[in-house]
Amino acid sequence: MKNSGLKNEAQVAKIFVSGSDALPQTNDIGVRLFKESDLTDGIIAGKLTRPKYNTKELKKSVDTTIFELLPNEAPIGLPMVLRSIYEDALKRIDELNALLERLNVTIGERDATIAELQSIIEQLRIELENEQLKANIANQQSEIANTQIGETTIDLQNAIQNSINEAIARVSLTARVEALLQENESLREQLFGLAAQTAEGAISGGDNGFTVKVNNGDGDAGQLSADLYAKCSAKDAGSRKMTNTLEVSNVTTDNKITKIDFVFDGEPKWFTVKAGASSIEPETSETYQCEYDQGVIGGPGTGGAGDGNREGIKPRRRRIGWRGKATNYTELVLKVKVTFADGSTDEVNLSTDLRKNRKS
Repeated sequence: MKNSGLKNEAQVAKIFVSGSDALPQTNDIGVRLFKESDLTDGIIAGKLTRPKYNTKELKKSVDTTIFELLPNEAPIGLPMVLRSIYEDALKRIDELNALLERLNVTIGERDATIAELQSIIEQLRIELENEQLKANIANQQSEIANTQIGETTIDLQNAIQNSINEAIARVSLTARVEALLQENESLREQLFGLAAQTAEGAISGGDNGFTVKVNNGDGDAGQLSADLYAKCSAKDAGSRKMTNTLEVSNVTTDNKITKIDFVFDGEPKWFTVKAGASSIEPETSETYQCEYDQGVIGGPGTGGAGDGNREGIKPRRRRIGWRGKATNYTELVLKVKVTFADGSTDEVNLSTDLRKNRKS
C-alpha cells in the first residue's frame, strides 16, 4: 500500500518547511489535478492564519445589502393613510382625549362622591350600631319598665280597689250617718211626740213607737193607781154606760201601724173595746170606745134571769138582801198590741180596776 497524501512523511516534511509552495501548481483554471502515481498528490492547501478586521470600519459599512442582483420590486413603505383621514383621526383623538379628560374629571368627582358616601355610610353604620345599642338598651329598659308598669298596675289596681272600698265604706258611712241623723231626728220627733203624749198621761210601748192614752170616767180615790178604771153599781144596770176611751197614737214619722189588737188577760172580763180603725198613719191617733160587758157585770136583780137576778159579779141582788159587798176587780189586764209596716211589733199593758157597788 502506497503512502500518499499526508501519509507521505517526506512530503509533510517539505510542507513544514516550504508551506504551500511544496504542493503541485494549479492549472490554468485554478484547479489542482491529482495523479495516482504521484505520492505527493491529494493534499489541498489552505490559509492557516486568522484575518484581523477593523471593527470600527466594519460598523461604518453596515449597509451591505446586495440589491443589485435582486429583481426590481417596489419597496414596501410605511403604513400610511390619507391626510384627510389622518386629520379627522387626529381631531377625533383630540375629542376623545377631551372626553377622556372630562370623564377622568367625572370619575374623580364620582370617586370623591363615592369616598364621601363611603364615609357617610361608615358614619351611618356607626350611628346604626349606636342606635342598635340604644335600641337594645331601650328594649331592656322597656322590659324593666313593663315589669315595673305591671307591678305598678297591680299596685294601682289594689290602690284603686282599696280606694273604691274606702269610697264605698265612706259612702256607706255617710249614708249611715245620714240615716242615723234622720233616725235621730225621727227619734227626736218621736221623743218630743212621745214626751208630749206621756206628759198628757199616755203610756208608751216598749220600743216607744206608739202610746196609749186612757180617758177615764169617774172613779174612787183608791182606783187612781190603775191605768183604766170605772165605777158602777148593781142598781144602775139599766142605765149603766162606760165612758172610757183609748187613744192610740203612732208617734213614728215613717212607720205605719197596720194592725191593732186588744187582748184581755185575766178575769173577769168586765168590758170590751168596740171595733175601730184597723191602721194608724205615722204621727196620727185613733180613738177606741170602751163599753161594759153587761152580762159579766150583771143586771139590777129585780126581774127575771135576763135582768141578772142571780148573774154577774158581786155584789148582786138576791131575793132577800145582797150577795157580796162592794168590790174592786183588778185582775184583768188589757194588752194593746200593734204591728208596724216594717214587721216590727210592740204592745202596752193596761192595768184595770172596776169598782162595783151595791148602790150608786
